[in-house]
Amino acid sequence: MATQKKTFYEILALPPGATHEEIQAGYDSLILALKSQQKLFKPEDYDSKLKMINLAFNMLSIPASRAAYDAELAASRTVRPEAAASNAIALRPDAEAMSLKAEALALRAEAISLRVDALSMKSDIGVFNSPGNCQGPAPSGAFGLTPSLKKIIMFLGFMLAGWMVLQVMSLLFFNRNAGMSSGAAAKAEEKAIIQEYYQTHGVRVKTRAEVELLEAEERRKENENRTVERDAFKAERDKQKAEESARRFEEEARRRADQVSANLQYSENKAREQADRDTREEAQNKRYQDEEKRASEQAERNRIEREKERWRQTLSR
Repeated sequence: MATQKKTFYEILALPPGATHEEIQAGYDSLILALKSQQKLFKPEDYDSKLKMINLAFNMLSIPASRAAYDAELAASRTVRPEAAASNAIALRPDAEAMSLKAEALALRAEAISLRVDALSMKSDIGVFNSPGNCQGPAPSGAFGLTPSLKKIIMFLGFMLAGWMVLQVMSLLFFNRNAGMSSGAAAKAEEKAIIQEYYQTHGVRVKTRAEVELLEAEERRKENENRTVERDAFKAERDKQKAEESARRFEEEARRRADQVSANLQYSENKAREQADRDTREEAQNKRYQDEEKRASEQAERNRIEREKERWRQTLSR
């Protein structure tokens, strides 16, 4: 006598009237318990138990498949045990196929979603030479001289003194003449300078000092003019540099603006192309989803029709 097969409710340890939340909780607890005891089973036994739990959960978690299964359970209570057993056996392939199909659809949806980014200091060192005491040599000791020799020496001394006096007088006279000549030369030079200044500038002056004052004033004015010209030249050069810098800045700004505009245009084109690709991919994905949905609905309708047909055959026996 064949043993009675467990129902999917019994596999999940749930009553037939369990809610969807209870089915989910029972499935989760069974999976955790099975995984914690995996080492106690052989690999083939573990795989078969896991497959049976997944098959029961997939059958009862879908309202349409659960309704068909509940109807089959209700009908199995009115037929003989052998027929019920055969029906339970015949139901497994359909539920397993539905489970595999649901897993395949889930994997496909996941694959689609995955396709959707831094003077050194100077010191003046004066060399001070303190004047030394120049002292002449000490006179020698007195020599013992004869009176005649003394007279000769005195005569030579007087002659030498007279010659020196004559030299001094001649030098004084020469210096006087030289001073007189230098004064005349200075006056002549002064007149020449005054005359030259008058001829050059057309201004008559009286003394050389006035000429020097006027020339100093002219040099001061010339220095001021040169300073003004130098400042004007520097200002003009700074202005040219500022204009050149402004021109280069404008060119650089224009070049950068053109570059930014080109980059923006390129980015807009890439964004437009990406949007078009996304739109096409979205439309294609939607078409795939619609086709899969229609195929799933058609498969579900076909399954329901087969179930109905099978139930008709079962009830007609």
